[in-house]
Amino acid sequence: MRAAAERPLSDTSPLFDGVALALLVACHHRGPLTLNEAGRLLPGQRFDAIVAERLVSAGLLVALGDRFAITQAGREHLDHVVLEIARELAPDDPGYVARYRRAEPTLPFDANTVWAEAVCVNVRVEPTALRPLVPAVFDLDLYAGSGFVTLTASRLKGFGVGRLPAPLRVSFYQATYRAHVTFRDFRGRVMRGCYFLRSETNFGPMSLAANLLPEFKAHHCSTYPIVMLRQDGHFVLSVDTGHDRGGAVVLVLDLEHPLDRMPAASIFPSIHSAYAFLVDFYDAFSYDPHSGEVYVLRIERGDWRIQVVEPVDYFLGFISDGPFPPGAARLDSVFYFTDVAYRWLPLLKERISGAR
Repeated sequence: MRAAAERPLSDTSPLFDGVALALLVACHHRGPLTLNEAGRLLPGQRFDAIVAERLVSAGLLVALGDRFAITQAGREHLDHVVLEIARELAPDDPGYVARYRRAEPTLPFDANTVWAEAVCVNVRVEPTALRPLVPAVFDLDLYAGSGFVTLTASRLKGFGVGRLPAPLRVSFYQATYRAHVTFRDFRGRVMRGCYFLRSETNFGPMSLAANLLPEFKAHHCSTYPIVMLRQDGHFVLSVDTGHDRGGAVVLVLDLEHPLDRMPAASIFPSIHSAYAFLVDFYDAFSYDPHSGEVYVLRIERGDWRIQVVEPVDYFLGFISDGPFPPGAARLDSVFYFTDVAYRWLPLLKERISGAR
């Protein structure tokens, strides 16, 4: 049986009706009271011994002779009731939001860049194979019963913070594997986003910086050679992870003949439906089990003007030699896009609510 302080507001037990709540509020604000004194405070309200005894049995009141005093559990229950009312009536009130979520920027300035050239390799994964890789505070975002991991490889041009001048900015390649997940926040709203499973860059200082940020503490960002080439309408992506075949990538695309529909192997019926599911979100999540907090990293970005392209040839170690059993993951589709401005917003930290 759940503790009394954890019962939802909609519980119809006599312990949690209006009479019981009124008695709790009276004892909380005025201190130990007899039932007659509580009745005089609230004209027209009758408090009988049965209500008081039930609250005492639940641990929300304690009997002090003929008086009743609220306990810590009773205070917590009232606090829970107030929070439930706020969640229903004013979920965006700053005071309510501040109880669960706070901004805690990692950097004193926002980080920004341009994704000059990028590909998204969308991998369909059986939910039972993907579930162990994602913390339980997140749910898998499923489409037609399938989970998804997207490898996003990009050439970042002019990465820096704030208004740092161009000569002081850096350009590099990155490759990240993002599981598509949902998170139900303290208001009960479902947020769609991604959870990072793996990352690489070709620039050691950026890998080191990523490993120092709490946003990415769920995994280690490694440094490997990453190359993007274009020749005669063909695009080549190579990620050389050496002996770690789970991150190796060789991808050859024909950019001169983009598709006007999703490939036959895809489970999406249209480019619009694929875009809505695979692209149209702006949050990345991480989780710190020690603090019990979810980290929400939000972005502002331009539109991905994607082209759907069929690979000429490819090798994805994440499918063949990665964390999944044979046959549990398969290529669904590949997107290509260019010149998208990105800005990372201040990190938000949200404690997990008791309701979840």
